[in-house]
Amino acid sequence: MDFKVQQVGTGSDPVILWGVDVKEEGLELVMASTNLASHLSPNLSINPLELPEIRSAVGKHLGRPDLVRCLQVSRSWYASFAPLVWSSVSLLPKMDNPPKEAFIRNSQFIKGLTYHIDVPHEYRSTPCPELQSLKVLSGQDPGTSCASVTPIVIAQHEKLCVLSVYVFVTHPSQRLIWKPACHFHNLSTFNLHGLEIESSDTIAFWDFCAQLESLTMSDVSVVELPTKSTTFERLQYLYLSLKSQNSLERQLDWIAQCPNLRFLNWARRRSVLEEDITLRFIPGTYAWPSLHELRLVGFNFMDAQLGRIIGAMRDLSMLDVSGGELGFHCLKSLCPHFQSLRSLDIATCNITAPSLVPDILASCPHLKSLSIGSVMSQDILDGQPWICEQSLEVLFASFGLTSHQDTDYHQRQVIQRISRLTNLKELTLAHDQDDASLDLRLENGLQQLVTLKRLEKLWLYSTTQRLSVQDVEWMISNWKNLTEVGLYNLGDNEELAAMFRAAGIECGS
Repeated sequence: MDFKVQQVGTGSDPVILWGVDVKEEGLELVMASTNLASHLSPNLSINPLELPEIRSAVGKHLGRPDLVRCLQVSRSWYASFAPLVWSSVSLLPKMDNPPKEAFIRNSQFIKGLTYHIDVPHEYRSTPCPELQSLKVLSGQDPGTSCASVTPIVIAQHEKLCVLSVYVFVTHPSQRLIWKPACHFHNLSTFNLHGLEIESSDTIAFWDFCAQLESLTMSDVSVVELPTKSTTFERLQYLYLSLKSQNSLERQLDWIAQCPNLRFLNWARRRSVLEEDITLRFIPGTYAWPSLHELRLVGFNFMDAQLGRIIGAMRDLSMLDVSGGELGFHCLKSLCPHFQSLRSLDIATCNITAPSLVPDILASCPHLKSLSIGSVMSQDILDGQPWICEQSLEVLFASFGLTSHQDTDYHQRQVIQRISRLTNLKELTLAHDQDDASLDLRLENGLQQLVTLKRLEKLWLYSTTQRLSVQDVEWMISNWKNLTEVGLYNLGDNEELAAMFRAAGIECGS
C-alpha cells in the first residue's frame, strides 16, 4: 500500500487531507465504509479514515515505516496506530532500540517481544500485560544466562502462550526456567535451541512439556527422555533434532508417547548412529491417527523402508523427505494419500520409479506445492494430464532433456504443460545433471507462460539457459505480480539483474 498524508492547519488535532492508494482488500474496506457513512448520514460528508475502526483496519495493510508516519498526524491517529506500531518489539544490543520511556509508556500494546539478555534491566523488568509471545536470546558469555531473567518475565505475563529460548552458551542456572513455566497453563508453544538438560532437571522439564501443544527442540541435549509410562496427550506439533546421546530408537519411543500428533518434523543429526527403525511402522496400524504432516530430515531410508513409514500414516496432507530413495514401494504406499496430499517435497531424494512423478501429477487433485528432483521430460510428457493444474501454486523441479531427444520440441511441450498452471505463484527450475535443462527463452516458447498471471517468484539454479535482454523485458511486461527473481550459477547476469531491480523486482545472482 502507498499511503500519503497531507496536513493542513495547526493545533493538536489538525485538519487532514488524505490520499490513499491501497491494495484491493483495503480499497474495498474504504469504499464499504464510505457507503455506510453515506447511508447513516446522507447529508454529511464523512471521510472513512476519520473513523477509528476504519483506521485500525486499514493500518493492518501498512508497513512499519508508514505506520510510524501515521503516528505523527494527530492525536486521534496516534491512538489508532500506536497499538499496531508497538504490537511487536525487538530489543537487541548495539541496535537502535526504542527509548526506554517510550517502551514503558506503550508496553500495554506489546503482544510479541524479542529481547537479548544484555539489554538494560529497565526493558526486561517492564510488564507487558497483553504479551502473548516472548523470544529470549542468550549471549556468548557463559556468565550470562537467559534463565536468570526468563522466570521473572514469565511471572509477569499470565497471557503468555508462546515462549522461545535460544541458548548459545549453556550455563547451570538454565534449570531455573522449568518450574515457574509449569504454572502458566496458557503457555502452549515452546521453542528451545541449544540447551543441555541435565539429569537433575529432566523431571521438571518433561512436566513442563506435558502441558504443551507445540514443542520445538533444536540442537538440544537431553540426558534422559521421558519414561514410557508418560504420555503427552496435548502435544500436536513436534519439531525434534536431538544430539547424539539420544538414539533413534529411544527418540521413536518418545514420539510414540504423543498419540495426538498432527505434525512431526524429525531430524536425524549426523552424530546420531543410523538405525533401521522402520520395522516399528506397520502399515494400517495408524499409531498417530491425527498425524497428517510429516517431515523427515537426514535419514537415508531405502525405498521399502520409507514405504513402510508412509503406509503407516493416514491421509497425509504434507510429506517432506530429505534424502533417501523413492521407488515402487513408496509409490504404492503413497496411492492412498493422493486425495489428501497438499504438499510434497522429495527434491533431494533419489527417485528410482520413473512413473512416480507423473503419477503424482496425474492423481493428486488438491496438490498445492510440489518439489521434485531431476525428472526427465520424456517421462512427464508420456504421463497423463496433470489433475493438479488448477491447484498447484508452488513448483520446484529439474526437467532433464537428453541429447538424443528433439530438444526444441520437448522444450515447448514442457513449457506448454507449465503454462496450464494458471494459479502458480512460485516457480523454481534447478539442474544437477549433465543433460540439457529447460530453457525459458522466447525462442523456446516462453511466451506460452503469459498465462502465469499470479507468478510472484522465479528462481533459476544452475540451469543451462542464458536469458537475453528480450526475455527479461518480456517477463517484466507480462508477469505483473513478479516480486523476486533468482539467477544463480548462470554466469555473469549483472545486466539482467539490474533490469529486474530497475522494475522494482528483487533479484539475486
